[in-house]
Amino acid sequence: MRCILEIWGENIPLASGEVRGILEGEGMDFEFLAVDYPVVMVETESCDPLRRAGLLRRISGYIYSGSEIPNLNMHFDNYAIRVRRREKNSGLKDVEKTLARGIEGKVNLSNPQNVLRVYIGDNIYIGLELFTLENFENRRAKNLPVSYPVTMHPRLARAMVNLARVKKGARILDPFCGTGTILIEAGLAGMKPYGSDIDERMLRASEINLKKFGIEAHLQLIDVGDIEGEYDAIVTDPPYGRSSSTGGERIYALYERAFKRFSELVDRVVISLPDERAIRTGEKYFTLREVYPYKVHKSLTRYFSYFHI
Repeated sequence: MRCILEIWGENIPLASGEVRGILEGEGMDFEFLAVDYPVVMVETESCDPLRRAGLLRRISGYIYSGSEIPNLNMHFDNYAIRVRRREKNSGLKDVEKTLARGIEGKVNLSNPQNVLRVYIGDNIYIGLELFTLENFENRRAKNLPVSYPVTMHPRLARAMVNLARVKKGARILDPFCGTGTILIEAGLAGMKPYGSDIDERMLRASEINLKKFGIEAHLQLIDVGDIEGEYDAIVTDPPYGRSSSTGGERIYALYERAFKRFSELVDRVVISLPDERAIRTGEKYFTLREVYPYKVHKSLTRYFSYFHI
């Protein structure tokens, strides 16, 4: 099956990495056919697993890709054409009217049963919309019962879970669970979430936030160096700055202890890190397979890193 995937945001490498992580985690063969913002196009046996992605907006079944507006010579009842351009002035005008000349059927702009999605980047991509993915707004920090300034955007938390190459039902541990954003996204993606923290306030915040979304998780008040148990992957956003609690421990000493313990528990880790020094710490214990810089604001860049033994 060939699918056109509409990207949320502008970080194409991270979005493509999430797609790869989902399909590899499900053991599916796939091929990237195009990476051309605002879309990624893939060929795979089924695009249904991609519905759990955080960085996709829509999934469409492939109809056309090329440099010219085509004559589709197709029939759709009750349809509408929606166009998204990389740039407002792409040089292609009246795309909807030109395409409509090659389509038989009644147009319904207000409530169409069939939506043709047209994307204009370096090339033109046309697909029939299959799924519109959730928008995650109800789980942003401002909408949680308990949140703090460092609370991660739920789309990014979901992407981190998917980068871990895990199937539904996998046991995901977040040993710096904070307010529970990663645990929430792991649970909603069909995983079994486990969380721990050294701050009792954070565990209480996680418990309250998880309850809001009906998610059960195993929570534990414990230092990262003392964690026991069996897990399929660790996905975590550890302390990285002055506004995050480290219990008084120097940040890189904490990373050293954490990675050492991770290597005794799992063979794969997805982690948000603040700089290359922290990444090098992880490379003492794991092989760095992928890293995606993500600029949060002018003074903060997160490095979403996938490590595997």
